[in-house]
Amino acid sequence: MNYSGPMDELKIGLPINWADVEPPTDIQKWAGVCRLGGIGDNLIAASTLRPLKKQGYKIEVISQEPYSAVFANNPFIDKLTLKKTEDIPQQQLEWQQWFALRAKEYAKFGNLSHSCEVTGALLPAMTAFYWPASMRRKLCNKNYLEIVHDIMEVPYEFGPLFFPTEGEKSVALETKARIGQKVIGWCLSGTRLDKIYPYSPMVVARIIKEIDTPVVLIGAPGKNFEQAQQIQQHVRRQNGSDKNLHVAISPEAENKSWPIRRSLAFTQACDLVITPDTGPAWSVAFESLPKIVMLSHASPENITKHWINTTTLHATDVACWPCHQLHDEQKTCTPNRDGNGAACISDISSEKLLTTIADIWKGI
Repeated sequence: MNYSGPMDELKIGLPINWADVEPPTDIQKWAGVCRLGGIGDNLIAASTLRPLKKQGYKIEVISQEPYSAVFANNPFIDKLTLKKTEDIPQQQLEWQQWFALRAKEYAKFGNLSHSCEVTGALLPAMTAFYWPASMRRKLCNKNYLEIVHDIMEVPYEFGPLFFPTEGEKSVALETKARIGQKVIGWCLSGTRLDKIYPYSPMVVARIIKEIDTPVVLIGAPGKNFEQAQQIQQHVRRQNGSDKNLHVAISPEAENKSWPIRRSLAFTQACDLVITPDTGPAWSVAFESLPKIVMLSHASPENITKHWINTTTLHATDVACWPCHQLHDEQKTCTPNRDGNGAACISDISSEKLLTTIADIWKGI
């Protein structure tokens, strides 16, 4: 039951020492929430914590490193428990039985793993993945936040999902001040191939040139860092230099110059965020800063229905959109005409995106 830290992401002034928190002793007062997902998955689950706290529960969250970092400093969590893969049985029935036993420790318990990605989006191992699009849309066109709130039986009350510490906010603002008075944050991609916007290099270069503002590329170590390098090369060719282009991405997972919490705190410090459906986007879903979200396999009902100050762009002339399918391989996804991305997200033209950015930027 003990917190198994420390992690690099937790080093800036977190007020709670999770290892010192006692496990639940009075079942009637405790609610348990489990989410073993990525950044966005965990932040969606975090939405249920505020209404649970309003119902009078103490709350234990069960999660898994490294993405459990997003739960740190959350004022509605009384106990954060981290599990490794080997701590939980991996056979399907045994996995479910493990959680059924854990549920007996609480007055209310919800395993939110496999919530949105089964109810609102389909995996290739599921029969429904291969059903006609019309049936998939009837089945899956549900809001992800509403799904997890319904599982936990709490009202639809949505608020901030990520809580940086004062130290993390300070670091984010200091970093931003070195870049410019106002900056645009560009989240590179989500975890799946359909969440990559293929025209990013051209659009980023034009933002820098035409709007004359710094753009900061945000993403995960490794693959996103390589994408950032490709964008940097394109910006140099298109603009003559890479001035006003900045990269807020760790080169590799072992080199955490931009750990998860620093990245999310910086995203909140940006003046405009442009993003596909991805983890950093969820960290600003209920922040006042303006956001432009480019959807791929999912619908606005799934993702941005309850977000604030958000402009949602999506395909308008692609028959398969929204497919509600989680594509692990290119062969299940309809490609664009150039063969360099998914047809759905590619249907958002660079001109449409640039016009939207320029219109929003005028009011910032």
